[in-house]
Amino acid sequence: VPQVAPRSQTMGATSEDEGSTGDALDIVLYLFVLGPAVEWCLKSPRVNRGRPGSWRGVSLAVLLLALVAAGKMAWESGTREPNHFETLGVRVDAGTAEIKRAYKTESLKYHPDKTDDPAAPAIFMRMQRAYETLKDPSSRDAYNRFGGKSGDDESGGMTGAAMFYAIWLVLGYLLTMGRASEDARTWAFSGLLALAVVEYQTRVLKYDYLAMVLPHTTVHEKLELLHRLFPPFLHGSRMISQVVFRDIGVYNKMLVEQMHVKVDELGKLAYATQREIAKQGIARPSGVAAPLAAAADGFAKLGGEKAADAAVGAAAPSVARASSGAAVAGAGAESAADQEAAAKQAAAREAAVRAVAARA
Repeated sequence: VPQVAPRSQTMGATSEDEGSTGDALDIVLYLFVLGPAVEWCLKSPRVNRGRPGSWRGVSLAVLLLALVAAGKMAWESGTREPNHFETLGVRVDAGTAEIKRAYKTESLKYHPDKTDDPAAPAIFMRMQRAYETLKDPSSRDAYNRFGGKSGDDESGGMTGAAMFYAIWLVLGYLLTMGRASEDARTWAFSGLLALAVVEYQTRVLKYDYLAMVLPHTTVHEKLELLHRLFPPFLHGSRMISQVVFRDIGVYNKMLVEQMHVKVDELGKLAYATQREIAKQGIARPSGVAAPLAAAADGFAKLGGEKAADAAVGAAAPSVARASSGAAVAGAGAESAADQEAAAKQAAAREAAVRAVAARA
């Protein structure tokens, strides 16, 4: 027994060093490897078919992040030290009698007096520590929910969980500052809130959601796995949000500018058509067609003579139809002679517009 304490202290120091190294590797992995890879998935024309940030690119980026996170979790699970339940080969919901039987069976296999295996003494001592913790229901429950070497680390487990949420709440806000990361902030805080709800129900209310999937893994270890999944989730949300972000203000400004360009072009067309009608000596329309002429005068003020001749061909057919229809409608209430005169004027206007279109 005196040799166990130094060994556990050495293992604890080694675990802390490995944890620090793992965090540093995570930063390098997410910033310099996954960052460019996710950006390529979201912006590549081949993947997105000419539409950057499409659902195809987003799905590929999410799949890449999920595969990397799953591989990392599997590697960490395979290299960690077995917990007390795994040491004795029992489920986390096993009773005291079942744990006692398992301890007797397994300890006989690795008792130093029963085998010549050089690793048997270390395994036997680990089984003793496991049985001392799991034989008491209260210490077994505390070990299952809060971890620790002997199940008496309940306050430490709660403090560690509180520190996790406080740190990532601040880091999540700092990493998602700016308009381009507003969606990422929403996703990240929603995920953090969901994780907090699950942890409260698991640690405090003692409801193990993953008992059927991981029967030999403690609640504390399952929650630690979920904690380690949050950083890649946050980084992935941040990268995807920045790529698919669209500034509504800039987009609306662009639409307004396009509308101004179209209005200017319409004014130039109206001005050119009015000049051609004036050259032909055609009288201005009356009756129903009068508002159309007034509108043409208004648009003509926006246009210029230089671009009018080049653009009149595009609007000539529609202007001709409007002028002809307006003339016929205006002549509906007049005498037969007035109708004939209006028809001649409409035909003359149509011929003038067609002449403009032919020259254009």
